[in-house]
Amino acid sequence: MKRKNLIFVSALLASQSMMAQTPYMNENYMPTDLIGSARYVGMGGALGALGADLSTASSNPAALGLYRRSDAALSFSVLTQQEKPDLNADMTHLSFDQMGFVVSIPVMAKSVRYVNFGVNYQKRANFNQSFIADNGALNGLSQTQQMADILNHTQYSTPLADLMYNSCLVNPEYIRDNQGNVQVDQEGNPLYDSYNALASDRNNYDRTTEGGIAGYDFNLSMNIKDRVYLGFTLGVNDVDYYSYSTYREFGTISDGQGNSYSDFENYSLYNTQHVSGYGINVKLGGIFRPIGNSPFRIGLAVETPTFYHLESYSSYSIDSPMMEDENYDIYINQDRNGKFIYTNYLPDVDLANLHMKITTPWKFRVSLGHTIGTYLAIGAEYEYADYSKTKQGYEDWDYDYWGYGYSRGTTHDRDMDALHKSTLRGSHSFKFGMELNLTDNVAFRAGYNYYSRMFKEEATLDQTGPSPAFGYQTTTDYMNKNDVNIFTTGLGYHGKHFYADMAYKCRIQSGDFYAFDDTYITQTGGRLTPVDVNLNTHQVFFTLGYKF
Repeated sequence: MKRKNLIFVSALLASQSMMAQTPYMNENYMPTDLIGSARYVGMGGALGALGADLSTASSNPAALGLYRRSDAALSFSVLTQQEKPDLNADMTHLSFDQMGFVVSIPVMAKSVRYVNFGVNYQKRANFNQSFIADNGALNGLSQTQQMADILNHTQYSTPLADLMYNSCLVNPEYIRDNQGNVQVDQEGNPLYDSYNALASDRNNYDRTTEGGIAGYDFNLSMNIKDRVYLGFTLGVNDVDYYSYSTYREFGTISDGQGNSYSDFENYSLYNTQHVSGYGINVKLGGIFRPIGNSPFRIGLAVETPTFYHLESYSSYSIDSPMMEDENYDIYINQDRNGKFIYTNYLPDVDLANLHMKITTPWKFRVSLGHTIGTYLAIGAEYEYADYSKTKQGYEDWDYDYWGYGYSRGTTHDRDMDALHKSTLRGSHSFKFGMELNLTDNVAFRAGYNYYSRMFKEEATLDQTGPSPAFGYQTTTDYMNKNDVNIFTTGLGYHGKHFYADMAYKCRIQSGDFYAFDDTYITQTGGRLTPVDVNLNTHQVFFTLGYKF
């Protein structure tokens, strides 16, 4: 028997179904990684005060003011993750990471010595990753229980809760008479008290993400008396994110005829997500030599929020063997030979794209740099960003007579802003690096980065809040990622004009993965134990450049 569909609603977006943006999705647009030229990576990116590298346009715009010759370079890398989802998986990816130039114009005026113009492409984030997060101890918990909780305690459904209802995974507790017949109202609709769900023993989860964020920096900088360096960078980020995930739950279940099946596959959930768009920010920076005869430098930089205009799309489906008969009893669908039949359920609402705006927080940087003779350079940098200040809104999208879309303004999601504030926190990062000239042409480099975690330890993806975005949520999983440690080393060769560099980066991070939120699930079997996910990666960078 086909059920009557639930109608999931949103106060803001009642005619669309799409992937909701939450703090755990928005984290992707605020990456904590080290990508750029091989020299920049080899020195841990600690060049905010040392300067004279194209990749510094994104951290301290004044750093390009130290150029006294024009420069052009391109960089690429080979990326691999430490832990493979399976033995046959190819987790090695070639990445095009940087290409740009700076034109240095000698002015030699009384104050201004050089004016430099730079354009640089640099990858901000690399999303190519796969992982498995199976949990063998659900203790009777289930993703379906979270969906039942939403239906029991909120005024709306969600696309996922609606689909689980249609596929008989979340079921009403019908009111029955003494003969077991379901009571109905005057219009013939069955009466019920609440919704119940499955109990599961274990789950399987796997996700693959692809794409990245490409950054384009347009820089203007100047050298004032070889003591003060000032710079301005206009940054444009191009976002392209894909995610493919599969989630399965297993448990012990009865077919209603006295037969019990252990480790039975209750259902499978498939999700595909795509986000694309662009973001714009501005960076201002300065480098100062406070002591006239000393090469010691202090760098200061500020980066405005990145104003993202994004478009998201999601598709999802469920394979379920559960069916409901004419008396509203749930049974397992089987063929004549006793083989279980899984039906693929698709959403009944037409999918559409969501146009949204994400605003990241301000970033503040302080850097130090010093050189000893012509053989050693050392640098350090500190950055602070309060990610709890992340803001979210939606474009009021409409279409004219000819079918062309246009925005009528923005509606701010203050409830999602409150969730950002309760789950995210201020984050600190430190960069250290050095370069040692072994000969007149060969240099050795080493660096270290530390990024404190972005999410609070107790953060959860609670979907019972009033944010309109949750009226369109098609996933439940989230990961609280831990601190990031990055170790780098590298070598460089530089001649009169041509130079070549290489660097190795080891990025170490783990995450606590939750397939669903059990905060409001009432049961006595225990809480959901997170799965420890290894996110470590290794990357080798190569740069070819020419100075003129």
